[in-house]
Amino acid sequence: MVVASGMMLSVVNVSIVNIALPEMAEDLGVDVPTISWVVTGFLVTQATLVALAGRAGDLYGRRRVFVAGVIVLSVGSVLCALAPNVGALVAFRIVQAVGACAMAPTAFAYAAELFGPGERGTALGVMGGVLGLAPVLALNVAGGLVEALGWRSVFWFTPVMGAVVLAGAALVLVELRSPDADRDFDLPGAALAAAALFALLVAVSRGEAWGWTSAGVVIAIVVGLGALALFLVHESRAASPMLDLRLLRRRSLATANLAALASSAALFGVLILLPFYLTAVLGFSPVQLALAISPIAASFVLVAPLAGRAMMPVGNDRLATTGFLVAAGGAVWTGLAAPSQDYAAVLPGILAFGVGLAMSTAAITTTAIHEVPAARLGVASALPQISRYTGGALGAAILGAILNAHLPAGLEQALGRAAPEGRELVAEGFRTSLLVAAGFLVLAAFAASRMPRLGVPEPAPVLPPPLDAPVPQ
Repeated sequence: MVVASGMMLSVVNVSIVNIALPEMAEDLGVDVPTISWVVTGFLVTQATLVALAGRAGDLYGRRRVFVAGVIVLSVGSVLCALAPNVGALVAFRIVQAVGACAMAPTAFAYAAELFGPGERGTALGVMGGVLGLAPVLALNVAGGLVEALGWRSVFWFTPVMGAVVLAGAALVLVELRSPDADRDFDLPGAALAAAALFALLVAVSRGEAWGWTSAGVVIAIVVGLGALALFLVHESRAASPMLDLRLLRRRSLATANLAALASSAALFGVLILLPFYLTAVLGFSPVQLALAISPIAASFVLVAPLAGRAMMPVGNDRLATTGFLVAAGGAVWTGLAAPSQDYAAVLPGILAFGVGLAMSTAAITTTAIHEVPAARLGVASALPQISRYTGGALGAAILGAILNAHLPAGLEQALGRAAPEGRELVAEGFRTSLLVAAGFLVLAAFAASRMPRLGVPEPAPVLPPPLDAPVPQ
């Protein structure tokens, strides 16, 4: 539970700022595209560094990397609370993300090493529930803090909780180090991977704001693809590569990561657009907004642990495929019901969307690390996180662009106190976006259907009774 709590803390910091963004922009005197980098900078840094943090755990010890991550995240939060301007705030959010990226791969690696095959699905299901609880916790905590104390107060939550997690780590966690811990860290590979991911995700996240054919986006794409090509060449020749490319030949790892990428595009995109729909079309307040989104998080909390236990009897591929198809059906329902401008009409779709994704969490993560050598667990368990953040940035950009395409007068005018025409335009854009999200989930279901079926663990041998045991009559 210590590593799960640390992982929840890292996920909370992805979304805890969302409700505070309007007040931040007003207080710091910046526009919406500028203030959005408070979120985008964190997300891009996570995707860039999470694999490096996983490898650092392989080499230098998982407990050491986990504790360092909690400390850096907490220090970055304090700096964010004291930031004098938006540039400093974005820079300190990147510091936060550097710390946060150490937690998820470490947590999943602990689960893989400390739990046997029969228990691993349950452990990862619990972590999936934690991941689902984190966003709703962030929304509710941020809503109350912003209303009572202002936007800076949201950053004081992390240092307080970080102290609790650090105390638990000192008391409970044991150090785990991979068998090849004496090998060098691949710094050239790390630099190339960081450059490739950062440039490509900048292009995806800023394409709408800068223009997809603008010089900045084109340069970012060229730099990203060039760095990616150099990374692949370097890793194929390095004596101690950061990422063993042979891992990608495993069908389990390739299919699970494709499923994670596609499903996260749907999840992140919907979670970003849903508040706009609920605010612009239904007129919800921040507190009502948090409650309206809570069914998705509640689905993860309740369903993910059960799905983890059911994974081996049902089959990891069947469970994930079914879950993604249920989520796709929920996205279609929500999109088609959106123009009704009635929360009760969209609620069944929102529930199905959350339940379906929660069904798939443990199966995807377990498949991704199946049969990966212990020396590579940190990196292998980081790959689904890279897919998650990369897919999230991609989904946010695509679905956001679709919504904006339906708003010729701009989102501000549509929100602008709610002429019926504006509400209808937002509802139509939301509907189209949700249908595209359903397409992402169908792709995730296809990838999950191609995952190898994990074997059921052998039953424990029946031992003979002790010599002094009573003989049955």
